[in-house]
Amino acid sequence: MKDEIIQFLKENIIGKTLLTGAVYKLENGNLEGVYNDKMTFSNLVTTGNGFKFDMTTVTQELVYNLDDKGARTTIAKDYTGTSVFCYELAMRKSTKQITGYMRCVSTTVQDSTMEAVVYGIFDVTFDGKELKWQENQLLYRDNPIGEDKYKPVAFNSKVRFYLDNGKVVFEYLPTLWDISPDTLEKRLSKDDYPPYISKEQ
Repeated sequence: MKDEIIQFLKENIIGKTLLTGAVYKLENGNLEGVYNDKMTFSNLVTTGNGFKFDMTTVTQELVYNLDDKGARTTIAKDYTGTSVFCYELAMRKSTKQITGYMRCVSTTVQDSTMEAVVYGIFDVTFDGKELKWQENQLLYRDNPIGEDKYKPVAFNSKVRFYLDNGKVVFEYLPTLWDISPDTLEKRLSKDDYPPYISKEQ
């Protein structure tokens, strides 16, 4: 499966530019986020047992405070900037399964919530048409609950790459968990993020 995935990435994903747009609500509808990005995949490297590649995102993301009528008022957070993420995966000889991790390598985003955050990658499958895996975040990261206020959370996500009429689609389905920082116990958050669908133009 490893060689087939590398070939799929080389032929269909690396060098492509995808666009994303999404709107989400936080804190019982008191905050609204507007997210747009341009995403590119590059630097595919084959390793002894696997492969790695980079994802660069040029992002415009603003989180607005909402009034009691749901209208946007002031900007609570501005996460606009460019970030580089590294994916590294390898085949495990013990299970013949591929696992790995994803982390933020660098970013220009002010007060980035992705600094020193790592996602474990597992349940990697490839059927010749779709490349899928799951990502579980290690420990916790910050999520805004207002101006200069945050809470500890973790994102677990399902990821899928596929082609639609010859164009690349990157599907990212996040689930948000509130975290107890002392015990690291997770409970499903009331905040519900939408699917992030990135498409080659």
